[in-house]
Amino acid sequence: MRNRVIAIATCASAVLALGACGQKLQDAGPSASAGAEPASLLYWGKWAKGTPQANLFESVIADYTRQTGVKIDVQWLAQGQEQQVKNAVATGAGPDFFDTAIDHTAEFRAAGVLGDMGPIFKTQIPGEGKTIEEVLPKSVIKAISDDKGYGFVPHSVFSIGLWYDSAKYPDFAPKSFDELLEIAKKEKASGRAPIALDGSVNAYNSFWIHQMLLSTAGPGILLKLAADPAAWDLPEVKRAAKALESLVKADLFEPDYMATKFPAAQNAWAGGKHSFILNGSWLGSETASLRAAAVKPRVVAFPPVDPAKGSVATVGALGWGVNAKSKHQKAVADFLAFAMQKKYIDRIGTDAANIPSRVDSPAPVELQQLQASIRDAEQVTLDGDGVSTVQPKWLADVFLPLDDKFVAGKLSAEEFLAEGKAKTAAMNG
Repeated sequence: MRNRVIAIATCASAVLALGACGQKLQDAGPSASAGAEPASLLYWGKWAKGTPQANLFESVIADYTRQTGVKIDVQWLAQGQEQQVKNAVATGAGPDFFDTAIDHTAEFRAAGVLGDMGPIFKTQIPGEGKTIEEVLPKSVIKAISDDKGYGFVPHSVFSIGLWYDSAKYPDFAPKSFDELLEIAKKEKASGRAPIALDGSVNAYNSFWIHQMLLSTAGPGILLKLAADPAAWDLPEVKRAAKALESLVKADLFEPDYMATKFPAAQNAWAGGKHSFILNGSWLGSETASLRAAAVKPRVVAFPPVDPAKGSVATVGALGWGVNAKSKHQKAVADFLAFAMQKKYIDRIGTDAANIPSRVDSPAPVELQQLQASIRDAEQVTLDGDGVSTVQPKWLADVFLPLDDKFVAGKLSAEEFLAEGKAKTAAMNG
């Protein structure tokens, strides 16, 4: 379920510039494993005990303690963990390190939780001759950074892409949205509804226009639309709206898609009733138990409306933040470098069925095309350009209701743009 992932991580590119504290961590320096006094570290995690991630991290901790003598007390706090971290750090207490994600960086910085993580990223990974910084793709480093530097050490990456059935389309690789449209129209002509959509989930509806806007107007376009009514008149925005209009008018979504009861549509896709669905990288594992034997799911980056523009990847990430007030900065850096070894990050793919953060750790086969698009992306942005954190009222009261009507076919492209401009102007005063 997307909400479960988003509860841990969503997005916020521009948001990341909001916070400011700039506390300086102690120099992590070289590896502390040699000659350092064993320390006891406190880790506050968000995963439910028994989940693949919790099991993986507990095994890493056990290995680390066995090899170094450093004890790590892990506490799985689940929902509300972020607020507990902020409250505890404000009193001078709290964990040495904790679970976090992209959408929490701004709030953690504003609360004085995060400091300069540069020294931690320079820490050597045991036995590999590389630092944490050197094993991460540039696109992922950019996504987890803001104007203060690195927000956290990422172990997992997620994104949005077009899922398809490779058993039905073994060579599926549309170079443009127009090519996808033609493929879907042919399937429609054969009597099959090609695209699944849980239209009752407004966030899922918004994936369509956002992915189209990214390829015509670039990263940050939703932030522009929220801030400036004139942005609704941009030709790049109109081009994306016309593309979505053509998809809706072609009647390619499943029947009654705006009235589905989540997760009916994604389950129907997993069962082989439809060939395509635009969703997160988490969908494969989420629907695995419902998958028809003949279905071979794969996911690719959404084909661009404007192929002439550079590639843009939506990138989210989960990882470990470090308490700026921890007295064990060096020991934390050593543990995180230990945890970032390839043999452990590989298990993000094999054990948790997610995309590993390291450039050399393979994702599960169904996610490998999307992983490559993230690794090779010329530009990156966050889910919904981070507008959910920067302009939540505009998103909830203007954009999502308007987008729902547009996806439902109740508005033309011109009406969508005109209403968006007018409602944005009214809200912004």
